[in-house]
Amino acid sequence: MIREIITGTNESIKLGVAESQIASVRSQVEEETAVRVYADGFAGVASAVGQADLDVLTQRARAGLDFQIPYPAQPSGEQVLSESHLGEWRTVDELVEVTQEVLSVLSESFPEYIFGHGVEQSRVGWRIRNDLGLDLQYERVTMGVAFVVKQKGSGSIFDTFVGVDGLTLDPADMIARFSAHLRGFGTPIEEVPTGRERVVFPGLGGHVGGGLMQLLRSDMLARSVATGASVFQAKVGTEERVFSDKLTVHDTRDASCWRVAPFDMEGVVREVPDVPLVTAGVLGVPLASKRDAIRFGVTPTGSGLGDLAQLPVSGVGKIAVVPTADRLVDLLDGEPALMPWFVAGGDCTRAGDLGMPCQVLLRVEADGSISGRYPGCTLSGNLYQVLGEDLVGVTEERIYPQSEEPFLVTHMSVSG
Repeated sequence: MIREIITGTNESIKLGVAESQIASVRSQVEEETAVRVYADGFAGVASAVGQADLDVLTQRARAGLDFQIPYPAQPSGEQVLSESHLGEWRTVDELVEVTQEVLSVLSESFPEYIFGHGVEQSRVGWRIRNDLGLDLQYERVTMGVAFVVKQKGSGSIFDTFVGVDGLTLDPADMIARFSAHLRGFGTPIEEVPTGRERVVFPGLGGHVGGGLMQLLRSDMLARSVATGASVFQAKVGTEERVFSDKLTVHDTRDASCWRVAPFDMEGVVREVPDVPLVTAGVLGVPLASKRDAIRFGVTPTGSGLGDLAQLPVSGVGKIAVVPTADRLVDLLDGEPALMPWFVAGGDCTRAGDLGMPCQVLLRVEADGSISGRYPGCTLSGNLYQVLGEDLVGVTEERIYPQSEEPFLVTHMSVSG
């Protein structure tokens, strides 16, 4: 029998904001420990929150072997690695002071708006070690600020939002960025252009750009491809160009470039940290944990994800898109463009048809600045065109300095 111990910690300070004031302060520390045992091709798992007795957890995990949960892969071993991305950790008093400073300036400069939601500082870490000599550790300290913004007298729950996150945040920079957004948002433009328009996506996650990568996340997994459920079924493993040759997408564990753990939840450290999902428009390999790789007869890619209390499953971790241009202005060709800032209810069908109802749509000038706000609209198109012949490019420039999200520029159809 082989025993594996996984520990996870999550320490956070959360400031709740309501009516442009700090309304609550909450500090918490959470610890979780899990024990996995492997024997005769099966695995047992047991976990506990808080103070854990490893002997008790080991007994419970061994009892779980009776359920005969298959795990045909050999656990990882004989590797020691420690990595971290440690930002500045502020005390509660320091965090309150920074937040009050930002809120005070914004409230004075933009008295027509009410700010809510809050600030979160977090320290997360996990460690995987086992009887085979494996000992992998990762820790990350980050801070995030997210304010929902409501115009006084508005009937909406909120009208726009601003936010940043990173290892450390500069109050003056936050104020400048939030102010630029609010000035643009507060400058209405009466009529939205319709038809085929150049569109700037501020990032590839969250409420706006997440749908662009939705099919890659779900249908480039070993289970989907092996069972015939993937929309890319006929194209995986061929040289057929599915998207633009400007598009190269990786699932990355490169901790030297990104705030990501260099190992997966099966304790695998990839020999090459980037696994290609798309290379110059051609689909790459399906992502597989060690367990799924044996089950479905594919190559393992170090893609095991999951909570401590479960056996990992195949999944996409950190999406990284290879840039085609340095700056946003390089992709605007001297012309203004549209920037969807908040999309609610957007969807991407299995055929790749995209529909994005935009509640907040901004005008981006040729120099990359935000100059105004259009009425709401719907963006539509097909993913194979949006990331294909209509794709303009992806920037090295991030949407703000500490962000890991680029700008993606393409064309879509706009209707009021």
